[in-house]
Amino acid sequence: MSEDLDRRSTPWLTIGLDWEGVAAALGALLVALLLGLIWSPLFWIGFAGVILALMAARWSHRTPPDLANGIVSPCDGVVVSVERVEAPSELRLTESATMRIRVSSAPSATNKVYTPIAGSLESLILEAGENGVPLATRPEDDGLTRAYLTFESRGQQVGVRLASGGFGPRIELSTEAGDIVRLGRPFGTRRLGGWCDIYVPSNTGILIWPGQTLIGGETVLGRLKSQGDPDLFDGMTAEEQEEAPVLQVETEAEPEIEEEEDDDYPSPDEVSVPEDPAEIFARLREAARKHGEMD
Repeated sequence: MSEDLDRRSTPWLTIGLDWEGVAAALGALLVALLLGLIWSPLFWIGFAGVILALMAARWSHRTPPDLANGIVSPCDGVVVSVERVEAPSELRLTESATMRIRVSSAPSATNKVYTPIAGSLESLILEAGENGVPLATRPEDDGLTRAYLTFESRGQQVGVRLASGGFGPRIELSTEAGDIVRLGRPFGTRRLGGWCDIYVPSNTGILIWPGQTLIGGETVLGRLKSQGDPDLFDGMTAEEQEEAPVLQVETEAEPEIEEEEDDDYPSPDEVSVPEDPAEIFARLREAARKHGEMD
């Protein structure tokens, strides 16, 4: 993706602001000044709105990895859990048994959301929230603004569920069902943080863990297992397969046990034990002498 950096005149500038957010910040600043004229402490209350508007308008340039069948994080945040669950029916996935990666984003996180895979956007559902729910403290709360998106690449599907507070235009999408998308490209905005659930096939190789901090559009979550993944002998002829080295495991030979040579000692039945102790000691000395000569 280096060509994207080549086309930018200021590659060192990686952050920016939406014009809607800048307009909202200027409006909040005007309100803060008017409140300050009434009573000076009220200015700081209005100035908090300026900070909030700028936080909602912040976005950042991202350089996605050049990875075949890769899955990247759709947003900034922290991994809360990785578990096997049933996908929501709104995603319309062909396989309901999936691995879910749940990501929590702070209100100060950048507002862009990025495509998790390269392929096409198969379905899109956007549910409006309620104005009485300013922040998404829990992903299953009622009244949140939610978006359900299903992406497909070579028969593999990845679902994304976004959730944010219901107050204001919190989730806006710039793509439609049927559009072709590229890996790690912005496809909409989600302001003031929230939750993001990524549903991937159960056979996906997951590369992240709970507690890890993610960068939207750049951090690799895993890799789809394509049906065309090469095996050990992919692209080799039959002759090359026969000539391929085969690992041979050499077994350690069992040590040979040498049979002990029969000593010239008589059996116990053939030995007559003398009754005289002096004769016994004499025979023992004679046997020791013979044994020493043999050594």
